[in-house]
Amino acid sequence: MRVLIWIAVVFAALWGGYWFVGSTVVERSVAQWFDDQAAMGMTAKREDISVSGFPSRLDLTITGPELADPLSGWSWKAPFVQVLSMTWKPWHLIAAFPNDQQVRANGQEIDITSSKMAASVRVSPSMDVTLQEVVIEGHDILADSDAGWTVGAKSVVLALAPDTSDPMAQRLGLRIADLMPASNLAGLVPELGDTISSLHLDTILMFTAPLDRHVAETQPRLTGVTVTGLDLTWGSMKVRASGQVDRASDGFAKGQIDFQIENWRQIPALGVAMGLIRLEMADAISRGIEAMARAGGDPDLLKMPLIFADGRMSFGPVPLGAAPRMD
Repeated sequence: MRVLIWIAVVFAALWGGYWFVGSTVVERSVAQWFDDQAAMGMTAKREDISVSGFPSRLDLTITGPELADPLSGWSWKAPFVQVLSMTWKPWHLIAAFPNDQQVRANGQEIDITSSKMAASVRVSPSMDVTLQEVVIEGHDILADSDAGWTVGAKSVVLALAPDTSDPMAQRLGLRIADLMPASNLAGLVPELGDTISSLHLDTILMFTAPLDRHVAETQPRLTGVTVTGLDLTWGSMKVRASGQVDRASDGFAKGQIDFQIENWRQIPALGVAMGLIRLEMADAISRGIEAMARAGGDPDLLKMPLIFADGRMSFGPVPLGAAPRMD
């Protein structure tokens, strides 16, 4: 019995030492990361860094974090952020965000509120520390910009994980329930209603290198996107799509995504509201789209490709401007 007690005492002492060393390393590493970002010209501030959770957890709390890129004008700040992990499973991290955050982007101040926002990151317990899974989840999200627009959603779940078909491929999934588009957009197309009831996207992303601890050296670049499934329901309009887009030699996207749209008649008005179609062209485009739908055999079902070619993009015969870059 005495031997067992001594074994328990020694084990507790070793475990306590392990936790203390681990918490010290985490705290110093995070402080060094903030210092490194500031040395590279970023704004990287925090009020305090602490680690708790003895004896089975390493719970990192950063109070008053503020990050900003002076060159792009992008910034983020929040009252706190927490990164939680089990001492026996340090390769699985869970981040918890506060209900209120502030982002600055494209010259706008955006206040983000939510009832819950968290992220889970899991890597392989190996020398390469390969990314295994990222899940970001938010509920009752509302983004309010000082530019005059507001976007919200009842729930958002985004997941990224390796695709077994190729070591350079990642599968990205997105599911949104009760998406409230920008108020100025929904107001211009009232027939669609104020809420996109569901949006589900499943894609495969191709990179030039694996997502692991070597990313600083390899700098993985996106080379292709395969849309295996897109389903959207907005009022009476239902959208389905699939296709593939790759990176052209000039850096622009090239490829095609095929759309099927049930009850498509609000598409021209939506294009006007989004600034993709000039108002004076809406009627002509609507008549042209209707002729195409009728030619397909069902006037309420539109089948049309979104085409990326020669640095431009178009929805069927309708030009939409410059194609996105995949640099």
